[in-house]
This record gives sequence, C-alpha cells and structure tokens, in this order.
Amino acid sequence: MTTFPLRLPDDLKAAAAAQAERAGVSLNQFIAVAVAGRVGAQTDAERYFAARAARAIPGRARQILAEAGVGNPPRDDDRLDEEPEGR
Repeated sequence: MTTFPLRLPDDLKAAAAAQAERAGVSLNQFIAVAVAGRVGAQTDAERYFAARAARAIPGRARQILAEAGVGNPPRDDDRLDEEPEGR
C-alpha cells in the first residue's frame, strides 16, 4: 500500500468526514472506497464503449443521418410553434 497526500477543499473534507463517521469508517477508508468505486465505474464504461466501437460499421452513422427524415416529416406535435430567438 502507498500513501498519497491529498488536498481537498475544507467543505468537501468536512462532508466526507461526516459521512465516514456515520458509516463507522475512517476518512481514509471512506475516500479509498469512493475512489475504488469511481475507478471501477470508469473501467466498466471504457470496456462497454470499446465493445460497442468494435461492433461499429464504419460510415453507418453517416448513412443513418443522411436518411433521417427522408419521407418521414415531423409529426404535428414535434413542430415548434414559432422560430427560436436569434434565428
């Protein structure tokens, strides 16, 4: 295990310390668990998007966008009543 000096804004440290105390753990353990959760979530997201990218067909998104709306006009409830400001 390694040590790492961490700088936190005073209010964030106080909030984390209060939550750690309510959970019955040290502030160090609380922060370690929070970082581990974030690292795990990021790893899962990277794996998910890498798998999606591997299944992609190059140029397919452009083809879909080029065909969007062709022969399929907006429904009446999709239309804007008036032009947005600045146009």
